[in-house]
Parts: sequence; structure tokens; C-alpha cells
Amino acid sequence: MKSFFDYSSPYRTPYFLENAEFEIQMTLLEKIMPFIILIILGYLIFKYKNKFSQDEQLDKKIRVTTGIIFTMLYLSHFILRFAIYGFDTIVLPFQLCSIAMFLAIILIFTKNRTVYAFVFYAGLLGALISYLTPNHGYNAMYYRYYQFYIAHGILILTPIYFLFVHKYVPNLKETIYSFAILQSLAIFMVIFNYFNNTDFMFVFVDKAKIEKFPAISSFGGIPFYLIWVEITAIVLFTVIYLIIRKVTKGGSYESN
Repeated sequence: MKSFFDYSSPYRTPYFLENAEFEIQMTLLEKIMPFIILIILGYLIFKYKNKFSQDEQLDKKIRVTTGIIFTMLYLSHFILRFAIYGFDTIVLPFQLCSIAMFLAIILIFTKNRTVYAFVFYAGLLGALISYLTPNHGYNAMYYRYYQFYIAHGILILTPIYFLFVHKYVPNLKETIYSFAILQSLAIFMVIFNYFNNTDFMFVFVDKAKIEKFPAISSFGGIPFYLIWVEITAIVLFTVIYLIIRKVTKGGSYESN
């Protein structure tokens, strides 16, 4: 059972760094099954949105149960990392999804509208990107595989649940506010990464990082890839905002 809970970071373990084929050990089924489950759960949320919204007790049970599972997955990540690395920067919750997960847990338990827009945009986009480009380094023989996909899956489904069940529709002000917070976090992380030789949120100006993330070369290298990151973020925020306003008919069923 000990090997099941192996939790070494792909970015800190020589085996992973020197053997990129480890990621390929995930079978096709292990790669697509999380997407299938995610789509099914998303469909069920949409299909039974009225039932969930009209039954307060059912809604509360769903949120509390999901919140407890989410919290356990969230904490286990840092506990297992701490058990290996101790007081190390890798244990800090500074990745975008880690920040969004913390706020999503607050949202689930409290229904706090204030944190919703950031969870909707940053959490949804961050988790979807993580699903499409997983960098956890493990297959279904390890706990990390399940922790990664379940936690990120909940992060994706949480804003969707609140959108359709509780009718939380981000307005323009909330969208701009969320983007501003994301920009502030990115600026802070660029500075933090520079002085601590870390790569949180994958924003950095240290050209030596190109060896660790060679794909950045395709986007102008360091630091010019940050321009593409900014353009992509602006486009995605705008497109998602317009789609949501269209789907919800201009936010006509927006919660007060």
C-alpha cells in the first residue's frame, strides 16, 4: 500500500525528469475516463438543476458531501508533499488551481457570491487546462492520479453547479474584478518565482527555466511567452463571459 501513496513531484524527482515516458504509461482509458465522468456529471447537474435548486435539503447534502471530499483531497495533497519535502516551497499553495480550490471550498460551504466569479473563471480555466495537459506524473496505480482528477473535476463542476442551480451568473464588473485579481496574483508570482527559483502559475522571467519547460520556446521564449499568456487570458475571459451571457439570456436569471 505504501507505493500507492507515492507522491513525489515530477519536477523534483530525477526519475521523472530523466524518464519522460513515465507519463505515457497512462492507458488511453485512464486518460479519457476522467473526461467521460466529467461530462456525465455536468449533464446531470444541468438536467436536474431545478430539482437541486428547489430542494434545499438535497442541495445542502450535495454541497456538504462534496465539500468534505474536496477538502480531504485538497489537504491530502499538501500533507503528502510535506511528508516528503518538509518545509519546502513546493508545499506552498501558490499554483492557480490550489488558490481556486481553496476559494471553491469556501464557496461550496458558504455559497459566498464574492468568491464565485474568480472560481468560475480562474478555477474553471485552470482546471480544464490541467485536465488537457496533466503533469501529475502518475497513472491509476497511484493515489495521486485519483487526487488530481477528482479534485480538478470538482473544481470544474463547482462553478457549473452554482451557475445552473443557484443561478450565479458573473456580471461584467465581477468579470473585470476577477481578471484584475488574476493579474495581481501573476505579478506577485513572477516576483516570488524570481527570488525563490520556483515556477508557480508557470509565470517566470528566469531564462534558465526554458530547460525545464522547453515548450515555451514555441511562444517566443522567456520572457516573451508572457505576452501570449496575457493575450490568451484576455481572449478566454471575454469569450467565456459572452457565451455565459448568451446562454443565460443576458444574465436574466442572475441571482440577486
